[in-house]
Order: sequence, then structure tokens, then C-alpha cells
Amino acid sequence: MAKVISIGNMKGGVGKTTSAVHLAQQLGRKGKTLLLDADEELQCAVYWRDSDYAGWTFDALPFREFTPERAEGYEYVIIDTKGNEEGQDLVSLAQSSDLLVIPTKPDGLSATGLIRTLTPLVDAGVTNYQVLIVANVGGRGEELRDALAEQEVPVMTTLVRQSTAVGDAAERRLPLEAYTTNRYAKLVNLDYGSVAREVLGHVR
Repeated sequence: MAKVISIGNMKGGVGKTTSAVHLAQQLGRKGKTLLLDADEELQCAVYWRDSDYAGWTFDALPFREFTPERAEGYEYVIIDTKGNEEGQDLVSLAQSSDLLVIPTKPDGLSATGLIRTLTPLVDAGVTNYQVLIVANVGGRGEELRDALAEQEVPVMTTLVRQSTAVGDAAERRLPLEAYTTNRYAKLVNLDYGSVAREVLGHVR
């Protein structure tokens, strides 16, 4: 049976789709991987994956087209959630997933959104989630990671650094690994490789 990893946050603009696409790209090297895009209007993840780049390692489908039969043969299923979920939506998502990854940026607004996101999970006794800090700049990510760890919030060790290469990759519909001459793209791609290893450590 496929391992299901969901990417969600009640707040938008926190790197959810970028994380879903690059996690799927990394896991696709470990086993057959399917990315489900639950954003019915924008379908950003499916649009990104449908570029003519030859090095994609995963398949992608709109969530509405998914049936359990279509998961057959896949080792990993990544769900890029619609964004701006309600608290109960995330609880249900976590309960039906092997792992819920909650990306957040280390800034004030995102931290406030993170608290709102975590509260219903904690209240429901959900424990199979990990906070992923993205767009790290300076020491803010380390500070947030340490603060969350002190409060016994499950948080990934890996910090994904901030880089303009991320936005450029999305605009060009390429994975970061395609930027072979861009040092910063390479570094962010390495960060997502580390994220994938942490994810595998939680779902195996």
C-alpha cells in the first residue's frame, strides 16, 4: 500500500506547492510517486508538472480524478492540499495520511497562521505531523525551529533556505534540479533532498 504524505497549512503563501512538487520529485527517485493536486481552481502543481521537462520523476493528477484504483503500483502519494483549509479538514487529512507536512515561513504572519493550524491538530490528539520551515533567511528559521522544539511541536531538522530561484523555477515550470549552473537553486534542491530523507524516516 502506498505511503500517503499530505502537505497542508491553514495559511496560504507558505511554500506548500513548491514543497509538494520538490518532495514528489525527490521521492520519485526512491519509488513510483504520484502527486495529487487538490486545488480545484488553480491546479498549480499539475500545471507545473505538465511542462515538457524530460526529467520529472513523478506523475500528477487533479485530486478530483483520483480513485483508489489509480494508486495501485505507487509507493508514495503526495497530496498538495487546496490551501486555506479549515482546522477539521487538516485533522481529517492527517488521520487519513501517513504523515502531514506543514510548511511555514519564519515570519510573524506565518507563525501566527502556524499556531492556528496546529491548535485543532493538538486538540484532536493528532501526532503524525511535522512542521517544515521554508524560505529561511538569517537565523530566523533556527530560532523558530528551536522554539517549536522547546514546546514539543514536531518540527523537521532541515531548513529550506530562501532563494529567488524558487519563484523562477515555478514560473518556468521546472524543478530546481534543472538549474545546473545556479548555485542557489542547487542548494535549495539539496535542502529538499534532506526533507525527503526526513519524511522517509517518518513513514517507513
